[in-house]
Amino acid sequence: MVELILSRHGETIENQQGLLQGRMPGTLSPRGIRQAEGLAELLAAEHLDSVVCSDLARSRDTAAIVAARHGLSPVATPLLQEMDWGGNTGKRMADIDWRNLPAGAETPEELRQRAARFLAWLRADFNGQTVAAIGHGVINRAVEAICLNLPTEAMLDLPIMGNTECKRFTIK
Repeated sequence: MVELILSRHGETIENQQGLLQGRMPGTLSPRGIRQAEGLAELLAAEHLDSVVCSDLARSRDTAAIVAARHGLSPVATPLLQEMDWGGNTGKRMADIDWRNLPAGAETPEELRQRAARFLAWLRADFNGQTVAAIGHGVINRAVEAICLNLPTEAMLDLPIMGNTECKRFTIK
């Protein structure tokens, strides 16, 4: 069993611009750094055994701030990377139809499968631990859908987590 505290990275300059970051590294904005510091403060009273994150800079940078508060080093994994937008990376988020994704984008089913591999990795490598996971808006939605036992199509109806918002799940 893993106690999972799932969160999203702090605001990035690209978030401010309304861009689809996908697999871009992303740069935390000054507000995003303050949000990460606030998340570290929020989780200061928690007993965290581990902090995991995506291997993209915006997630790693947020996780490093949280982990430092607990004397930990974050463990990065590509399993928690944001959705791959393919050739649409860097385009405006407002132009995306979530029900008809552009060619080259990772499909909801592919995203769900990757989220399932992430949760299997947590169960295998972090069993018995309380883990803070710093991910991204869309992959976190896929993780949440699995934790709530929702079908893939329902994943698109879940709201995207706000920057540094937290949700808790028990992974059995």
